[in-house]
Amino acid sequence: MRRFRVYRPNPPEGYRESGTANAPDEVQYEGVVFSDGSCAVRWLTAYRSTSVWDSLESLEKVHGHPEYGSVWEWLDPDDGTAA
Repeated sequence: MRRFRVYRPNPPEGYRESGTANAPDEVQYEGVVFSDGSCAVRWLTAYRSTSVWDSLESLEKVHGHPEYGSVWEWLDPDDGTAA
């Protein structure tokens, strides 16, 4: 398993005020990529939820948002078993 945290320094205007985004220095969501490549995500905004994805690539396509300046922080080394 490989754990991660994602920060979003530049979400769209109004997202922070509405509770759908955290401050730039706060984790937006955290997750884990399992050894079979599937992953789970826990949102840490005012509207908390948990989701499970078939792959990290699928999660990134929906919630990666490079236009928000998303920063992925990996907490575990990549040992080659995660997707």
